[in-house]
Amino acid sequence: MADPAGVLVHDGPPGDAGPQQLTVGRLLQERLLRPARTAASPETLDTAVTWCLPWEEVQAGVDPLPGVVVHARADQVRPAVLRDLGLRRAAAVVVAGRAGELPDPPASLPMIHVGAHVGFRHLSELVAELVLARDTHVLRYGLRVHRSLVELLYRGAGLAALGHQMARLSGCAAAILDAQYRVLTFEPSRDRVFEATAVADALREDTYGTAADSASLNGAAAAGPGPVASEQPHAGPQVRTLLIDGISATCVLNPILLSGRHDGWVVIVESADPPSPHDIAQHRVVVEQAATIVGTEMLRLRSIEQAEERARGDFVHALLHGRFSNQHELEARAAHYDFPVAATYGVIVANQLGSVGSPDSPTALFQLARHAARLDVRPGAHTLTTVVGDVLAVVRQVDPAGHRDSPDAAERALADFARTLQAELERRTHREVAVAYGRCVDGAGRIFDSYREARIALGIRTRLGVDRVCGFQDLRVFATLVELAESPQGRAFARDMLAPLRGSRAGGSDLEQAVIAYVASGGNLNAAARELHIHRNTMLYKLDRASRMLQLDLREAEHQFSVWLAHKLNLLAETVTAVDRDLNPT
Repeated sequence: MADPAGVLVHDGPPGDAGPQQLTVGRLLQERLLRPARTAASPETLDTAVTWCLPWEEVQAGVDPLPGVVVHARADQVRPAVLRDLGLRRAAAVVVAGRAGELPDPPASLPMIHVGAHVGFRHLSELVAELVLARDTHVLRYGLRVHRSLVELLYRGAGLAALGHQMARLSGCAAAILDAQYRVLTFEPSRDRVFEATAVADALREDTYGTAADSASLNGAAAAGPGPVASEQPHAGPQVRTLLIDGISATCVLNPILLSGRHDGWVVIVESADPPSPHDIAQHRVVVEQAATIVGTEMLRLRSIEQAEERARGDFVHALLHGRFSNQHELEARAAHYDFPVAATYGVIVANQLGSVGSPDSPTALFQLARHAARLDVRPGAHTLTTVVGDVLAVVRQVDPAGHRDSPDAAERALADFARTLQAELERRTHREVAVAYGRCVDGAGRIFDSYREARIALGIRTRLGVDRVCGFQDLRVFATLVELAESPQGRAFARDMLAPLRGSRAGGSDLEQAVIAYVASGGNLNAAARELHIHRNTMLYKLDRASRMLQLDLREAEHQFSVWLAHKLNLLAETVTAVDRDLNPT
């Protein structure tokens, strides 16, 4: 209400959201306009009022007039101008003076008849005071809400404390959801008890349904099935009526937007049915203030999580590459992550997870690493993951207490987890994924050995085109020959044996390929020719030529074995060299 001078007096309790939005009906309750006469419909009296302009100014303009009350003298009113004001969406026309025969206004434009004593100055002062008084009370309440929430932010109380404070300020249930509508924190109400997941599901369905309807109206449905879930929500408070567990409830929500990124929602579920407009106005202020503060807290928590993840990644990299200066350093860092240093571990590696050149590939790989760390969680079995270049590396503890039922139990457990990991990665990436693993080792200090074997097995698997999960122990021949392949004698033998087939006079790799195919087929000339898609006579010519180059009769089993051994040693040496270059870059 207003005092005799027309100044707004607020009767609400200290610190509340102040008066409701000024409307035409609310304006008519003021003492200055109380004797006024109007035949306007109740709907038009709910029109919001924000300013007041004289008849002379609006008559000469063409701009829209939403929320504007027009003051005119009775002798100024013209039918054409009234129709124009209706089209320009004016809030109302206040006619001062004796009405007489006035033209009928449009149905959407309330006409208010007042005495000649109500001049433009009195009316404009009243509208300005009412609007400014409301804005002042809203600002005051917003400052109170902001102060109470930012104190929690300063203390680092967390999202749960912010949600509790939102519920206390609003007297209703409050929730904080992430961008995928997962519940981060929920504070129930005493009056109407809703489950947190029910609120999240109702908001998700309402948002997706709205997006689908919008896409259909804009002709965007042809772009693909389903709603557009990735659209950026509009900033600012929203009031929605949702169906939660079959019960209609009014929710006031605001998206969490920081630097153009949508991180989630703050939601207040109104307890009253129907809700009071004054309470809704309060809730709008609460969610608007809370959105930025909650977003800042989420950003802080994300920064802490990323820092912890980087530190954990550094620890895993040190385990994989053996970068601890001594056992004490290993034990100290392992104790920080509750990582037992005396347990049995195996390393699994995977690649072909996506396009390394794509801008989002690093993020996608780290997301896969985080998911792999949560895969097949068992008591007493630690799993650490990281990304090394384009390779996902997993350190898996394989000796949980009570499962030592056979000597090879750890190896079988590691193989089972590797197959589970491959199936899950292929399900998430929608592509074939290469997975290999090393042999189990005792103690965290030897994880480097298992990782090196896993990388060697992965390299050999890729070179041989094996389409299954492959362990280093499964490649028994290569596991036996790895030391020989690394020795100077082994490298010299492979080089000397294959050099004649690789010379320019021999015709490059074609001759070597023919010999290897012949040996791999067990000396079957026809099978080797079919494998290479060449004629039998051509294959026979290549073998005769290779025999002359090598000065060996390739029809003899001993000479075939020599060529096969040189080829395997060369393949293994190249793989080991590539792996060691990755593990110990200069």
